Order: sequence, then C-alpha cells, then structure tokens
Amino acid sequence: VYTFYKAQGLAVGKSLVEEDKLDLATSLIEKAKAKGVSLLLPTDVVVADKFAADADSKVVAASSIPDGWMGLDIGPDSIKSFGEALDSTQTIIWNGPMGVFEF
Repeated sequence: VYTFYKAQGLAVGKSLVEEDKLDLATSLIEKAKAKGVSLLLPTDVVVADKFAADADSKVVAASSIPDGWMGLDIGPDSIKSFGEALDSTQTIIWNGPMGVFEF
C-alpha cells in the first residue's frame, strides 16, 4: 500500500515501497478512476519506529506517516471500512497480509 501512497505524493516515512512499481501504482489508480471502480486503500495505519516486537507504535492517518516511522498494519478505521466493503463486494484482488504478522 505504501507504494500506492508514494505514487500519490504522500509521505511514507521508512515504510516498505517498491520503487520500481510506482508507475504501475499510478496507472492502476488512474484505471480504477476511469472505470469507476473502487480501489480501496487504508485511510489509517499503524506505524512503528522500528520493525520489532518491542517497537513504539501508534495509529495515524494514512496521509500523515511521520518521518522515521514505518507503516506496518492497517488502522481501526480501515478495518471497519474494509469489513463494510466486503459485505457487498463481488470481486477482490488481494496480495498478501494486511500487515505485519511476524510478531
């Protein structure tokens, strides 16, 4: 998701970004908009100061990831909106877990 955020010009801190996929992310955003389909991205995320079980973490708006922090999971508002969308969605394209599952 952070690749999509960066492609839209949002700050992503130290979040994982596939730099070689930024153009693809931009293209997918534009295609979804042109076809009138929803491209559901998290509105809030859990960020941490490091990738570790004992990291300091907090929930922030997806558009407000602080410098030096990394996004590691979706936030509570996103969980709610994704759950609501799943109630009426006919097609889902999914790639991997919603967040860190290692700890």
